[in-house]
Amino acid sequence: MHLWIRHRSFHLMLFVAVVLFLSACGQTASNPPASGSAGQPAPAASGAAPQDTKITVEDALGTVTLPKKPERIVTMDFSFTDMLVTLDVQPIGIADDGAPDLFMDSVKSKLGKYTSVGSRYEPNIELISSLKPDLIIVDINKHKNAIPQLKAIAPILALDDYQANYEQMLKNYMITAKAVGKEAEGNKRLQEHQAKMEEAKKKIKNANLTVLPAVVNPKGFFGHSDHSYGGSMLKMLGFTDPVKNDNAYPQLTLEQLVETNPQVLFLMPTDKTTIVDEWKTNPLWNKIDAVANQKVFTVERRDWSLSRGMLGSEKIAEDIVKQLGEK
Repeated sequence: MHLWIRHRSFHLMLFVAVVLFLSACGQTASNPPASGSAGQPAPAASGAAPQDTKITVEDALGTVTLPKKPERIVTMDFSFTDMLVTLDVQPIGIADDGAPDLFMDSVKSKLGKYTSVGSRYEPNIELISSLKPDLIIVDINKHKNAIPQLKAIAPILALDDYQANYEQMLKNYMITAKAVGKEAEGNKRLQEHQAKMEEAKKKIKNANLTVLPAVVNPKGFFGHSDHSYGGSMLKMLGFTDPVKNDNAYPQLTLEQLVETNPQVLFLMPTDKTTIVDEWKTNPLWNKIDAVANQKVFTVERRDWSLSRGMLGSEKIAEDIVKQLGEK
């Protein structure tokens, strides 16, 4: 009887040992998820890719949060396209007024294939929607009425561009660089740009001049004061604004231009024949110092007015050095 009990106890102990062994083996092979304290997931291994790829920037309307780095971008003006190609980013759609010749040469050489989405002032909303953009860059003034419709299509980056001076353009550039995930590249290019501007200043032999850039069309003469993009660039390079007007783009009569009496004129014609051709027949025209001293220069409007970015600014500086710098 005792022998039978001992024999049964031995088998029971052997059975328990086998169960414990199999249980241990099962835990080893099952690779349970690692955990931290209190059953919480363990922290990610060092060097793991961050999960949060959102981009947050401050634009002219407030805070913009993009869920990821944008890849399908529509630009609503030439200046925004200048900024993107400077950063080696290709827009998929551009409001180019249906006139690609309005792009300055250095922008055009960097620009790939894109879809024209119509006028800067009256963009084709349906066409923009069909492109499925993940970012649309707009101007707070020029595109004010279209912003609600564009917001319904994709996140927008709103910049104070049309009324921007040179310093604001630089800020817009860096806002754009951050929004497209190229802040480091943007900073590097900004430093290169500033070095070019310093070099231009050194080459200008006489900055003690009153200089007026102006857009001229068949019906009017529109001076660019130092509140404008081009006018503020001239101020940055050391020249004086003869207009002294709070308006960035004041329209002047011939009599007002004579009274302003700039020593240098940079004219940006929109057409082959402009109001200046009419003024040249008036004796008052020759009373302007710039005219009397043969300091009236014709420059490209697309370079000086439309492409308000790094490339546009550097072309303006190049033109100024060519005409007013060291010979």
